[in-house]
Amino acid sequence: MCYTGSLQRTAKVIVNYRKYKTMTMQYFNKTTALVFLLGFCFFRTIVAQPSTVAPLPKTFWVISSMMQSKIYMDTGNAYILPVLSNNGTSYGTYFGFYTMDGDSFILVVAFSGPQGPVVWSANPDNPVSQVAVLSFTTDGDLILQVGGTFVWSTATKNMSVAGMNLDISGNLVLFDRSNSSVWQSFDNPTDTLVMGQSLCRGMKLTAQPSNTKWSSSRFYLSAEWNGLQHSFSPAAYTQLFQATATSTSSPSNCYTFVNGSLGYPDKIFSLPPASSLQFMRLESDGHLRLYEMQESRSPRMLFDVLSTAIAFCDYPLACGDYGVCNNGQCSCPSFSSFRFQNERFPGAGCLPLSNISCKHAHHGKLLPLNNISYFSNSSFSKLAVSSYSENDCKQYCLTNCSCKVVISKSNNIGPGSCLLLTEQMLNLFAEDSSNRFSAFVKIQDNLPEKRRAVIIVCSTVAGSSLISILLCALIWKRCKKDKEPLFDGIPGTPKRFSFDELKFATRNFTIKLGHGGFGSVFKGVIGTEIVAVKRLEGVEQGTEEFLAEVMTIGRMHHLNLVRLVGFCAEKSHKLLVYEYLPNGSLDKWIFQTSPVFTLSWKSRRSIIIAIAKGLSYLHEECKEKIAHLDIKPQNILLDDKFNAKLSDFGLSKMINRDQSKIMTRMRGTRGYLAPEWLGSKITEKADIYSFGIVMIEIICGRENLDESQPEESMHLISLLQEKARSGQLSDLVDTSSNDMKSHMEEVMQTTKLAMWCLQVDSSRRPLMSTVAKVLEGVKSLDDTPDCTFLPSFASSNIDVVGSSSSYVPCESHLSGPR
Repeated sequence: MCYTGSLQRTAKVIVNYRKYKTMTMQYFNKTTALVFLLGFCFFRTIVAQPSTVAPLPKTFWVISSMMQSKIYMDTGNAYILPVLSNNGTSYGTYFGFYTMDGDSFILVVAFSGPQGPVVWSANPDNPVSQVAVLSFTTDGDLILQVGGTFVWSTATKNMSVAGMNLDISGNLVLFDRSNSSVWQSFDNPTDTLVMGQSLCRGMKLTAQPSNTKWSSSRFYLSAEWNGLQHSFSPAAYTQLFQATATSTSSPSNCYTFVNGSLGYPDKIFSLPPASSLQFMRLESDGHLRLYEMQESRSPRMLFDVLSTAIAFCDYPLACGDYGVCNNGQCSCPSFSSFRFQNERFPGAGCLPLSNISCKHAHHGKLLPLNNISYFSNSSFSKLAVSSYSENDCKQYCLTNCSCKVVISKSNNIGPGSCLLLTEQMLNLFAEDSSNRFSAFVKIQDNLPEKRRAVIIVCSTVAGSSLISILLCALIWKRCKKDKEPLFDGIPGTPKRFSFDELKFATRNFTIKLGHGGFGSVFKGVIGTEIVAVKRLEGVEQGTEEFLAEVMTIGRMHHLNLVRLVGFCAEKSHKLLVYEYLPNGSLDKWIFQTSPVFTLSWKSRRSIIIAIAKGLSYLHEECKEKIAHLDIKPQNILLDDKFNAKLSDFGLSKMINRDQSKIMTRMRGTRGYLAPEWLGSKITEKADIYSFGIVMIEIICGRENLDESQPEESMHLISLLQEKARSGQLSDLVDTSSNDMKSHMEEVMQTTKLAMWCLQVDSSRRPLMSTVAKVLEGVKSLDDTPDCTFLPSFASSNIDVVGSSSSYVPCESHLSGPR
């Protein structure tokens, strides 16, 4: 530190600080003092003598002169230049300049450790450069300046400030000669509350700006006389959470965060008990999340505090513009008129495929959306205009250039209410089965009459030309019939496309959705339908054999199998055209690291049942039994309602028609192969083992083989075997989902069913039809499964099998991921 001055005066300040224990009682009101007595006894074991500094002459800190004292906060480039520090036994606190890029600095209080959290900041919206100066003046004011320009101050000039102190709980305090608090950071919160901190009337938490269309959009949590108020600006959204105190209690002015609750003494929210220091942060999406410090590790997210009072779909930014929220999942109103802004992050919102401009306002029309209402009934009530009929609302929107959406609510006794949403309002919807709501989105109408006439003329000419081309094509195909068999027109056969048609539909195969052992998949549009086109590689059959195989797959119609739309068999080109499922593959939903968007247990269970039904159809209901041989989350696709469907069924057979090759040559993906691949004859029971692995991955929210985990936890099935034998199965359940914890009994039953599917002895695995019936509650498996899911040599012969999995062969023998 770069302050100088009288040693005698410094000694006097430190001696005065011996009265610090009495000063804490003066920092807080009586309610807060009681909180410390009841909830913070464990702090006594970690409190260290606080670091203090006195406002001596020339007490200042220049950022450019502090570069030698960098303390890195995580594995990235973020670091802090400390002004004060206070180290406890398990963590410490810093007051100083924080930066993530080395150029822009914020004056903060932060905890130490990996990804140490910033719990208070002086200038979050106005970062300073390396020439900034922090001064502690002899008048007792703490001032941040850049080149003489004022940035921030405690405004404590001439208030008899004797010193500045940082305590172990993260509170920065300016105190006077009687050791009474003059100013403290706990009274000026930014976006975070620390245990022991109160939110009093006149205070509010302010989330950092979110990435929305409004640069100034913020969420707030403010203390009101009758509770805590959650609000979002600039939208007309507020929600009040009231205390659970009796009616005889007088309203509180302060709501304190203590061990086990927020809002002490009139509890508003119950919290998980603390095992170490906790803090809660209001984040840019509006969620108030509770974190807990962990020794030598990043803070752990424990709880979404407002989740008991606010459903996911009630948050103003839950699914973004034009997003439709239903049971915690985001989709678009209609995929024939909308698309995701980002297909990997449905919560980012949707975009209309055709938008209207003011220049062509008279060509707009309203697209009705079924079973949709405004995301917040309270916001609708505040903004809607009453005494208007639905037709009046629609007509006004069509004539108003700025109107983008109409939401109308009927009234049983007269005209209802309507809300006209502009581009500058929240265009967010929620699924609502009520018939009282009607929603309409403005889109571009058909082209003007003059252009329409031109199109009609061009269409006539093109039609004549097309007829001539078709006649020529028929003659050519008749001449070619001896060279290439015709399968068109056979009932049940999928549509046949030419290679040029699919090349045009996929824009010359430019939008790639994925790649795997059977080839690459591309996004395309045929007419008004979005499709996925798989360009097969390594197909050994001739055209006649290929067409016969396609006809077999094309006749398989099941709710939980991806529909085959058509195919192409032209010279060396072999392509399959499937229906397009907008929510992509299952792996991106269950393996994501963000805790914000997690699948509910209801959704996970529905996906597991759907997979079981699809496999049951392939194994037991088809005329010819089909073993998929590559069951994994990447081959399970989700539609816009999160209904699961199996893809790539039958392709193993299509690639190698010789049955002996199918049964002996390894097919599948590392980590999902059944033990019998090592030498036994392969049957459909191999699919059941792979299905068991996928079930465990869905329940645990992680991959079977995860090399980012510690070595002892890298292989999930080995870990499952260990936990099953020790009776600790619940330890494996996805910790990012509170919903999973609330359905723990049902989750455990499903886990035990997965254990049946993972039996090393394939004859002990249940049929997929039996699995589906157990999942639906029609049948039960009363016996206890054997807790052996790996071959007997698995744990003892690591050199034979590799470090990741005891029975997974060399990756070069497998088809790659698809």
